Amino acid sequence: MTERMRILSGHAQHIGARHSQQDSFGLADPDDHEFLAHGGFVAVICDGMGGMEHGEAASRTAVAAFLDAYKRKMPEESIPDALLRSVREANEEVVTLAATLNVVENMGTTLVAAALTPVGFFHISVGDSAIFRVTAGEVAMVNRHHVFSNFLDQAVDRGVMSREDADRHPERESLTSYIGVRNLEEIDRNVEAWELAEGESVLLASDGMFKSLEGDELLAGLHGPPQSWPETLVSKTLAKGFEFQDNVTVVSVTIAGPDTEEVAPKKDDTLELRPTLPLPGPSNRRMLSMMILIVVLMLTAATAAAVWNLHSKHR
Repeated sequence: MTERMRILSGHAQHIGARHSQQDSFGLADPDDHEFLAHGGFVAVICDGMGGMEHGEAASRTAVAAFLDAYKRKMPEESIPDALLRSVREANEEVVTLAATLNVVENMGTTLVAAALTPVGFFHISVGDSAIFRVTAGEVAMVNRHHVFSNFLDQAVDRGVMSREDADRHPERESLTSYIGVRNLEEIDRNVEAWELAEGESVLLASDGMFKSLEGDELLAGLHGPPQSWPETLVSKTLAKGFEFQDNVTVVSVTIAGPDTEEVAPKKDDTLELRPTLPLPGPSNRRMLSMMILIVVLMLTAATAAAVWNLHSKHR
């Protein structure tokens, strides 16, 4: 593989059956070859926690803070160190925003990110969104989720709980780590590059996708140009017709080879495609957080007013 990578990326997003879009994502600049040479191409998805307050503000703040922090990586800083620093800065921003809103420990988001380099890729994650490696017609999740089932499974292994009780436990899917906790300890990452050859890809996805599609359905969506995979996977997810379908976000990043299929990304009117978030300067991140909050509150108020007016007309 040459030192100058050619990156192909695709993304798709849908609100599902929810009232608001609490997923956010961001991508690096594929044309910044000077930065790509030492930082690789980074992509990130954050899934705001619906059971907590201001999930959309949390995910947008985390994505913007993560990308801003990673963009400040210098050549002497390793990629794993830069990813870890960026996650911790994102966490600090969400904690600060939660304190400003007086919702401490009740505001959070998951985060998954991957950095593709000429020697392979690095990943980092907090929570239960997913990172998949796609190679040779196979797809495999590479990150470990931070959910209570990990502790339940350990209890089964120690013989202090039955498998049946562990599988039926009502808190099995509850998160044990997320962006927005004061003491962020559970972080999954690799510190040595995992091989990724030309033509191979990394997929990032919120749980609205991979908890809706079976493994064979996911694999069936990985045909044709990799840039088209996110739209295909989002469409397959929506086609399941689940009544309470969660927000869905999928990002694909491919190291292009000479035989890699490539198409210009298409906009499907049935999908809500969210553009890459701008990268604010360090001094503007808190202002960004407050601006995001104001926009979210304005949208919430507008929605409430519309519902009230509609209700009044039918009384």
